[in-house]
Amino acid sequence: MPQSMQGVFAVSTTPFGADGQQRLDILAKGLERALSAGVDGILTQGATGEALAISTEERDAQIQATIEVVAGRVPVVVGCMAYRPEDAAALVRQAARAGAAAAMITPPFYGGVAPEVAVEALDLVLQRSELPVMIYNNPHSTGVDLLPEHLALLAARDTFWSVKETSGAATRVAELRQALGDGVEVFVGADGIALEGMLQGASGWVAASAYLAPEPCARLWALARAGDWNGAAALWRSLSVPLGLIEGSPAFISLIKQGLGSLGLEQGPVRPPLPTASREAVDEVVAAITAIEQAV
Repeated sequence: MPQSMQGVFAVSTTPFGADGQQRLDILAKGLERALSAGVDGILTQGATGEALAISTEERDAQIQATIEVVAGRVPVVVGCMAYRPEDAAALVRQAARAGAAAAMITPPFYGGVAPEVAVEALDLVLQRSELPVMIYNNPHSTGVDLLPEHLALLAARDTFWSVKETSGAATRVAELRQALGDGVEVFVGADGIALEGMLQGASGWVAASAYLAPEPCARLWALARAGDWNGAAALWRSLSVPLGLIEGSPAFISLIKQGLGSLGLEQGPVRPPLPTASREAVDEVVAAITAIEQAV
């Protein structure tokens, strides 16, 4: 792979204007803000964000705009979620044509398929993929938990680049590392245990919160990578508070978007049926992050 595919990957938002249309100019400003803070990658079309609330035309425009703004400075990963493997593979092809560095896929969501069935579906996408693929294990959303022994069945596929691990299991990153070896990267996807994942040898961190607070998130990774665990722990004691508030809220997308608005980068509302965060919750998160950024 021509670029480093490790580190902090910030998950970008979908800004909307007063007319309800997406604002690609605001997206560009948010991307530049994250890149200037030192994130190592951008993930667009995240599986638990607003990717399913936008049209095909909006999706295509957003992906293209993201790749053009980033302009090869860091890898851009495109979420390619679909129920049928054929549809996911088609989305991966489109991402490759647009110039993405990698794609992210999930098991078939809704219905809670058995892990063995999910692995078969994922393997079909890996076989057809023109890009390195991140498999997103999010049992809370998909209804299936892909354990290390399940994912190990796919490790021989050259296109299997990484796992985004979001089960929340305390020792899962270490278990994945042991099961998958050095050929597959393992990213923490649950913000609340980011530092624990790094201690267990995670390759990086995929975080929506890193789009709201890119500088301290990038700093945490830099400290961990340098082996400065005392410094990382000191930063984490402060950073884990707002990240816990974000991750623990069903309105976390709204929290991030309103938080960015409070910091001067207006995002507009979330699209229904996503819930809207309270003003009090937004103020609490912004105050905590502002204090951390000033300290960093």
